[in-house]
Amino acid sequence: MDDTLQFKCLTDLREIINQIDGYVARPTLRGEHPTLYSDPGEGRFRTVMGIRICDYKFSQDEQWVLPDDQMGLSFSSTWQNLKGVYKMVSRGKRKPVDVYWVLSKSDIPDGLAFVQDRQPKKKGHYFLAVTREMKVSSLVEKLRWVADRMSVIRDSELAS
Repeated sequence: MDDTLQFKCLTDLREIINQIDGYVARPTLRGEHPTLYSDPGEGRFRTVMGIRICDYKFSQDEQWVLPDDQMGLSFSSTWQNLKGVYKMVSRGKRKPVDVYWVLSKSDIPDGLAFVQDRQPKKKGHYFLAVTREMKVSSLVEKLRWVADRMSVIRDSELAS
């Protein structure tokens, strides 16, 4: 029989994360979707069907998403990177932060892949990148599929 473990904070999970080979995590404010954005924003943070313009490479007519292995939704693959992103997301916010995570070697939809950021200062940072051209609506569907399969730590916090 498998044991089910309940984690109350990120620090409780650190030991298990260090043993898991190939996880990726993404802190998100409570009530927000883990892979799509509800706020259309402006400028570089403007969205098309919930996808930020700055996260993916779009065709000129914004109907297609083009492959780029150094663009995509950001994820953390190390405890240190996750801790830094968590602090950035939670800074000055009144809503609790939830952490969504999935094994990076999990079965993700065709046309997407977790790709390591090549910038040396971004150790532990991964992109959920597009590997082949697809319609924006297809990417939205695939990102919803990924989100449905992610585990979540609700109201996560760093214990001292």
